[in-house]
Amino acid sequence: MKYIQEKNGKREIVTKPKHSRAYFVQAVIKWFFCIGILVLTVLLCQFLDKKLNDGKIVEKIRNAVSGSDSPKDTELSLFEEETETEIEEKGLRVCIDPGHGGMDPGCDYNGRLESDDNWKLALALKTELEAAGIDVVMTREDNTTKVFLKDRVKIANASGADYFISLHRNKGDGYGIETWMTANSGQATEELTNNVHNAIVSANVQRDRGVKVGTETGEGSDYYVLGNTTMPACLIEFGFINNEEDNRLYDVNLEAYAKAIAQAVQSTYQKLGDTDDLPAEDIDSTEEGVQGNDELHGKRLTYPTIDNVSALSTEILNWGQGSNVDEYNRPTDTLGYNEKYKNYTADFVIPTTEKKIYLTLDEGYEYGCTPTILSTLKEKNVKAVFFVTKPYVESQPDYIRQMIDDGHIVGNHSVTHPSAGIPSLSVENQTQEVMGLHDYIKQNYDYDMYLFRFPAGKFSEQSLAVLNNCGYRSVFWSFAYLDYDVENQPDEQESLQKMLDKLHPGAIYLLHAESWTNTNVLGQFIDKAREAGYEFALYSETIQ
Repeated sequence: MKYIQEKNGKREIVTKPKHSRAYFVQAVIKWFFCIGILVLTVLLCQFLDKKLNDGKIVEKIRNAVSGSDSPKDTELSLFEEETETEIEEKGLRVCIDPGHGGMDPGCDYNGRLESDDNWKLALALKTELEAAGIDVVMTREDNTTKVFLKDRVKIANASGADYFISLHRNKGDGYGIETWMTANSGQATEELTNNVHNAIVSANVQRDRGVKVGTETGEGSDYYVLGNTTMPACLIEFGFINNEEDNRLYDVNLEAYAKAIAQAVQSTYQKLGDTDDLPAEDIDSTEEGVQGNDELHGKRLTYPTIDNVSALSTEILNWGQGSNVDEYNRPTDTLGYNEKYKNYTADFVIPTTEKKIYLTLDEGYEYGCTPTILSTLKEKNVKAVFFVTKPYVESQPDYIRQMIDDGHIVGNHSVTHPSAGIPSLSVENQTQEVMGLHDYIKQNYDYDMYLFRFPAGKFSEQSLAVLNNCGYRSVFWSFAYLDYDVENQPDEQESLQKMLDKLHPGAIYLLHAESWTNTNVLGQFIDKAREAGYEFALYSETIQ
């Protein structure tokens, strides 16, 4: 084959040499070598699956290639393939919910993690149920993955399970075992809960704390997984992880607890029959005046009380997310502070590798932007957290009502937004800054606030403890920028690009709602973030 080649300004006709036989032999050998390496890699992964990880290595590789980083995608798709007839003919199916997991260890004590205990019991219970011929669904398939509450509920409801059992450990000053059901439980839920609880107590516990309804704060709210699953459900607190005797009993009686629960489930099923045949009121009552876990009414949180708050450090710390990031583009300071202050119910970033964003907006005063922001959020179907001060609430009641009615979360940003920060006040005044607004919102909107943002990001160890004892979760941020100066608003396109460049899993975005820059680019930011594979998630799903 001849062709023209130009070299040093001259053109000449050259003949392309033919490849030798050896060249083709070498190429074939190279291709066979590459294919052989690929085959060996697949075989090695399958071998390791069997020996080390029970089938999860290949699944994780498949998820990585497909862009799915959550086991729930596989779990849900299994049930989506089932027809209604297949679900109806399934026989008895139980959904086991091992609380916490992965980057969310739950309670901890001297290196002992709640998520580990829950997982061990879940596996033992699964074995017992399956030995009795009962079909089992797990809300998480390993102990290394965090599954959000919303996704646990989706898995349970999609499975068509007859019963839902959530496993947990407690932490605090008490001891013993307690079992929870919804405040509006019907006959079937009560039957399941009482049977399960009594069976566990019979298997040997330190103290019978009884069957309880609602949550620790009262019967006006329910635990999320109980209030949102569609089958009879109960949540068991297997003793206190910081109580040595409860731990000893848990370890000694683990198999006995699993057997007891399995027997209680069978007894309940023998008496009540298939859940699909039960009237809805037997699962959950619909009596007037009983509030469920409805976003329109907020939530009530309860955490172990932190004693001797006055003795804790009052050093004022100024939060900023820093510029260093990890391989997921998450600011490393946020992860460090999450760990440092994990005992004070504070979020600096949501600890997940899922592409989820939690949008929060601070409302200190109204500058004409809120109607447009609310309109954009409704158009894009995004729920946000609005952190408001008491003067704002008093002056803008219509906006507060719209936030609640639209399904957003109304967060507490203090009564007066003290410029020196909440930690500059006495413990009594700090509490008043929180509860003064809380009580006002409760009285005027029948809404329980449960998220708090420290004014100017100024906090202390003592102030975190105050918030914890008020039943609040402190929400900081993993993205913020200079957007609050209404007289010097940043360039819209530069700001939009900055928001996009900082995208990361579990991001808590702080935007000020008095910023016209934010108002004008909000819709574009939502669209482009979604194009990048991110989901705008509701903050309440992160609450355990």
